[in-house]
Amino acid sequence: MSISRRLLLLACVLVPTATFAADAPAPYVTPKEVDLTRLLPPPVAAGGPADLAERAAVVAAQKAASPERIALAVHDADETVFVIFGGVMGEAFAPAALPLTDRLFARLGDSEDATVDPAKPFFGRVRPYLAAPDEIKPLVKASKSGSWPSGHTTRATLEGIVLAAMMPEKKTEIWARVGEYAESRVVGGMHYREDLEAGRLAGTAMATAAFLDPRFVADFEAAKAELRAAYGL
Repeated sequence: MSISRRLLLLACVLVPTATFAADAPAPYVTPKEVDLTRLLPPPVAAGGPADLAERAAVVAAQKAASPERIALAVHDADETVFVIFGGVMGEAFAPAALPLTDRLFARLGDSEDATVDPAKPFFGRVRPYLAAPDEIKPLVKASKSGSWPSGHTTRATLEGIVLAAMMPEKKTEIWARVGEYAESRVVGGMHYREDLEAGRLAGTAMATAAFLDPRFVADFEAAKAELRAAYGL
Protein backbone atom coordinates (compact mmCIF):
# COMPACT_ATOMS: atom_id res chain seq x y z
CA MET A 1 0.00 0.00 0.00
CA SER A 2 1.37 3.43 -0.95
CA ILE A 3 2.04 6.11 1.66
CA SER A 4 -0.66 8.32 0.16
CA ARG A 5 -3.25 5.55 0.44
CA ARG A 6 -2.21 4.87 4.01
CA LEU A 7 -2.62 8.53 4.92
CA LEU A 8 -6.02 8.60 3.25
CA LEU A 9 -7.11 5.53 5.19
CA LEU A 10 -5.77 7.09 8.37
CA ALA A 11 -7.87 10.18 7.83
CA CYS A 12 -10.95 8.02 7.37
CA VAL A 13 -10.64 6.26 10.72
CA LEU A 14 -9.88 9.26 12.93
CA VAL A 15 -13.02 10.56 14.60
CA PRO A 16 -13.56 13.36 17.14
CA THR A 17 -11.99 12.51 20.49
CA ALA A 18 -14.33 11.32 23.22
CA THR A 19 -14.62 13.44 26.33
CA PHE A 20 -14.05 12.21 29.86
CA ALA A 21 -14.42 13.66 33.32
CA ALA A 22 -11.58 16.04 34.07
CA ASP A 23 -10.44 14.01 37.07
CA ALA A 24 -10.49 10.64 35.27
CA PRO A 25 -7.05 9.47 34.06
CA ALA A 26 -8.59 7.87 31.00
CA PRO A 27 -6.50 6.87 27.98
CA TYR A 28 -6.06 9.64 25.47
CA VAL A 29 -6.88 7.29 22.60
CA THR A 30 -9.23 4.32 22.45
CA PRO A 31 -10.91 2.40 19.60
CA LYS A 32 -13.55 5.14 19.59
CA GLU A 33 -10.89 7.47 18.19
CA VAL A 34 -8.73 4.99 16.24
CA ASP A 35 -10.33 1.72 15.21
CA LEU A 36 -7.43 -0.47 14.13
CA THR A 37 -9.76 -3.10 12.73
CA ARG A 38 -10.74 -0.49 10.12
CA LEU A 39 -7.35 1.15 9.72
CA LEU A 40 -5.02 -1.80 9.26
CA PRO A 41 -4.95 -4.18 6.32
CA PRO A 42 -5.17 -7.85 7.27
CA PRO A 43 -1.99 -9.87 7.68
CA VAL A 44 -0.96 -12.30 4.98
CA ALA A 45 -2.69 -15.67 4.88
CA ALA A 46 -1.29 -18.19 7.35
CA GLY A 47 0.77 -20.86 5.61
CA GLY A 48 0.94 -19.03 2.31
CA PRO A 49 4.13 -18.07 0.49
CA ALA A 50 4.31 -14.60 2.04
CA ASP A 51 3.77 -15.99 5.52
CA LEU A 52 6.49 -18.60 5.02
CA ALA A 53 8.88 -15.93 3.76
CA GLU A 54 8.20 -13.82 6.85
CA ARG A 55 8.77 -16.88 9.03
CA ALA A 56 12.11 -17.50 7.34
CA ALA A 57 13.10 -13.90 8.06
CA VAL A 58 12.47 -14.44 11.80
CA VAL A 59 14.54 -17.62 11.72
CA ALA A 60 17.37 -15.74 10.02
CA ALA A 61 17.18 -12.88 12.52
CA GLN A 62 17.45 -15.28 15.45
CA LYS A 63 20.37 -17.15 13.91
CA ALA A 64 22.22 -13.90 13.23
CA ALA A 65 21.62 -12.40 16.68
CA SER A 66 24.65 -12.17 18.95
CA PRO A 67 24.32 -12.82 22.69
CA GLU A 68 24.45 -9.06 23.19
CA ARG A 69 21.61 -8.50 20.72
CA ILE A 70 19.52 -11.18 22.42
CA ALA A 71 20.20 -9.53 25.79
CA LEU A 72 18.96 -6.24 24.33
CA ALA A 73 15.81 -7.96 23.08
CA VAL A 74 15.20 -9.28 26.60
CA HIS A 75 15.71 -5.77 27.97
CA ASP A 76 13.35 -4.38 25.34
CA ALA A 77 10.46 -6.58 26.45
CA ASP A 78 9.84 -3.81 29.01
CA GLU A 79 7.39 -1.24 27.62
CA THR A 80 8.15 1.59 30.06
CA VAL A 81 9.06 4.79 28.21
CA PHE A 82 12.07 5.29 30.48
CA VAL A 83 13.36 1.86 29.44
CA ILE A 84 12.57 2.34 25.78
CA PHE A 85 14.29 5.72 25.48
CA GLY A 86 16.51 5.91 28.57
CA GLY A 87 19.67 5.08 26.65
CA VAL A 88 18.93 7.86 24.17
CA MET A 89 17.84 10.50 26.66
CA GLY A 90 20.43 9.96 29.36
CA GLU A 91 20.34 10.12 33.15
CA ALA A 92 18.06 13.17 33.29
CA PHE A 93 15.26 11.06 31.80
CA ALA A 94 14.03 9.53 35.07
CA PRO A 95 10.45 9.24 36.38
CA ALA A 96 11.21 10.60 39.85
CA ALA A 97 12.51 13.84 38.36
CA LEU A 98 9.81 14.14 35.68
CA PRO A 99 6.37 13.51 37.23
CA LEU A 100 4.40 15.28 34.50
CA THR A 101 6.32 13.46 31.78
CA ASP A 102 5.86 10.16 33.60
CA ARG A 103 2.10 10.74 33.85
CA LEU A 104 1.78 11.73 30.19
CA PHE A 105 3.57 8.65 28.90
CA ALA A 106 1.74 6.36 31.31
CA ARG A 107 -1.53 7.51 29.79
CA LEU A 108 -0.10 7.03 26.31
CA GLY A 109 0.82 3.49 27.33
CA ASP A 110 -2.72 2.95 28.57
CA SER A 111 -3.91 4.26 25.20
CA GLU A 112 -1.82 1.66 23.37
CA ASP A 113 -3.24 -1.13 25.51
CA ALA A 114 -6.81 0.09 25.08
CA THR A 115 -6.50 0.44 21.31
CA VAL A 116 -4.29 -2.48 20.31
CA ASP A 117 -5.60 -5.21 22.62
CA PRO A 118 -9.05 -5.44 20.96
CA ALA A 119 -7.50 -5.52 17.48
CA LYS A 120 -5.26 -8.52 18.07
CA PRO A 121 -8.05 -11.15 18.37
CA PHE A 122 -9.89 -9.54 15.46
CA PHE A 123 -6.95 -10.21 13.14
CA GLY A 124 -5.97 -13.43 14.88
CA ARG A 125 -2.42 -13.76 13.63
CA VAL A 126 -0.41 -16.35 15.55
CA ARG A 127 2.98 -15.29 16.87
CA PRO A 128 6.05 -16.76 15.13
CA TYR A 129 7.25 -18.90 18.03
CA LEU A 130 3.79 -20.48 18.31
CA ALA A 131 3.31 -20.90 14.56
CA ALA A 132 6.71 -22.59 14.05
CA PRO A 133 7.95 -23.88 17.42
CA ASP A 134 10.50 -26.20 15.80
CA GLU A 135 12.18 -23.28 14.02
CA ILE A 136 11.58 -20.20 16.19
CA LYS A 137 12.24 -19.91 19.90
CA PRO A 138 10.77 -17.44 22.43
CA LEU A 139 13.99 -15.70 23.45
CA VAL A 140 12.17 -13.06 25.51
CA LYS A 141 9.24 -13.09 27.90
CA ALA A 142 6.57 -14.86 25.87
CA SER A 143 3.11 -13.58 25.09
CA LYS A 144 0.30 -15.59 23.52
CA SER A 145 -1.84 -12.66 22.36
CA GLY A 146 -2.17 -11.98 18.66
CA SER A 147 0.81 -10.98 16.58
CA TRP A 148 -0.87 -8.30 14.40
CA PRO A 149 -0.11 -5.50 15.07
CA SER A 150 2.96 -5.40 17.30
CA GLY A 151 1.93 -3.62 20.48
CA HIS A 152 5.52 -2.87 21.44
CA THR A 153 6.12 -1.23 18.07
CA THR A 154 2.84 0.66 18.28
CA ARG A 155 3.83 2.03 21.68
CA ALA A 156 7.39 2.90 20.69
CA THR A 157 6.14 4.69 17.57
CA LEU A 158 3.43 6.59 19.43
CA GLU A 159 5.76 7.61 22.23
CA GLY A 160 8.64 8.29 19.85
CA ILE A 161 6.51 10.78 17.91
CA VAL A 162 5.55 12.53 21.14
CA LEU A 163 9.06 12.49 22.58
CA ALA A 164 10.58 13.80 19.35
CA ALA A 165 8.04 16.64 19.38
CA MET A 166 9.22 17.50 22.90
CA MET A 167 12.92 17.12 22.15
CA PRO A 168 13.52 17.68 18.43
CA GLU A 169 17.24 18.00 19.22
CA LYS A 170 17.25 14.23 19.73
CA LYS A 171 14.81 13.18 17.02
CA THR A 172 17.42 11.27 14.98
CA GLU A 173 18.45 9.19 17.99
CA ILE A 174 14.83 8.71 19.07
CA TRP A 175 13.82 7.33 15.68
CA ALA A 176 16.85 5.06 15.50
CA ARG A 177 15.87 3.68 18.88
CA VAL A 178 12.27 3.10 17.77
CA GLY A 179 13.58 0.91 14.94
CA GLU A 180 15.98 -0.96 17.19
CA TYR A 181 13.30 -1.54 19.83
CA ALA A 182 10.86 -2.86 17.23
CA GLU A 183 13.49 -5.20 15.77
CA SER A 184 13.91 -6.72 19.23
CA ARG A 185 10.46 -8.25 18.82
CA VAL A 186 11.63 -10.14 15.74
CA VAL A 187 14.83 -11.30 17.46
CA GLY A 188 12.76 -12.45 20.42
CA GLY A 189 10.49 -14.57 18.21
CA MET A 190 7.41 -12.55 19.15
CA HIS A 191 6.71 -10.88 15.82
CA TYR A 192 7.17 -10.94 12.07
CA ARG A 193 8.61 -7.84 10.46
CA GLU A 194 5.26 -7.07 8.82
CA ASP A 195 3.73 -6.95 12.32
CA LEU A 196 6.16 -4.13 13.03
CA GLU A 197 4.96 -2.21 9.97
CA ALA A 198 1.37 -2.59 11.20
CA GLY A 199 2.52 -1.28 14.58
CA ARG A 200 4.14 1.75 12.98
CA LEU A 201 0.90 2.57 11.18
CA ALA A 202 -1.09 2.08 14.39
CA GLY A 203 1.25 4.22 16.47
CA THR A 204 1.24 7.01 13.89
CA ALA A 205 -2.56 7.00 13.77
CA MET A 206 -2.75 7.12 17.55
CA ALA A 207 -0.29 10.01 17.80
CA THR A 208 -2.30 11.93 15.21
CA ALA A 209 -5.49 11.37 17.22
CA ALA A 210 -3.79 12.36 20.47
CA PHE A 211 -2.65 15.70 19.09
CA LEU A 212 -6.27 16.44 18.13
CA ASP A 213 -7.32 16.03 21.77
CA PRO A 214 -7.19 19.22 23.88
CA ARG A 215 -6.68 17.13 27.03
CA PHE A 216 -3.56 15.61 25.58
CA VAL A 217 -2.26 18.89 24.16
CA ALA A 218 -2.50 20.57 27.57
CA ASP A 219 -0.69 17.69 29.28
CA PHE A 220 1.86 17.55 26.47
CA GLU A 221 2.76 21.23 26.78
CA ALA A 222 3.22 20.95 30.55
CA ALA A 223 5.34 17.82 30.25
CA LYS A 224 7.36 19.31 27.41
CA ALA A 225 8.23 22.35 29.54
CA GLU A 226 9.21 20.08 32.43
CA LEU A 227 11.36 17.86 30.24
CA ARG A 228 13.15 20.67 28.45
CA ALA A 229 13.84 22.43 31.74
CA ALA A 230 15.48 19.24 33.03
CA TYR A 231 17.90 19.48 30.10
CA GLY A 232 18.46 23.20 30.51
CA LEU A 233 16.63 24.02 27.28
